[in-house]
Amino acid sequence: MLFDTNISASLRCTHCGRLVIEEISLFNLSRGSILEENCECGNRLFRVRSSESKTFCVYINCIACDKEHLYVFNSRQVLSEKVKILSCPNSGLDIAFVGNRRLVREMAVKHQKDLQELIKVLEG
Repeated sequence: MLFDTNISASLRCTHCGRLVIEEISLFNLSRGSILEENCECGNRLFRVRSSESKTFCVYINCIACDKEHLYVFNSRQVLSEKVKILSCPNSGLDIAFVGNRRLVREMAVKHQKDLQELIKVLEG
């Protein structure tokens, strides 16, 4: 049986507000390595550190509270769950989606539409 070792992460840049969807290959995370992803504006979006390719520590710059949050997953969680919704522990707002590429994109689009509707209601 073959496993797809690519996952996606969707989040907003804390500097420019751009919605970013990044592809991550778990094979690029060798033992003890750190993968860092940046926005087109140069701002760091997140870092992923792997421990023996079994545990993944994800550090995300939070758009809600402007702090860095740590989320820890094991390889089974990352590969078997379809999408993980990561929320800010301070505000409870959803700040990132991680998992299956297609589902992450769908959730990001839905989240964007919900945000636009909320803005319309607040302005109206």
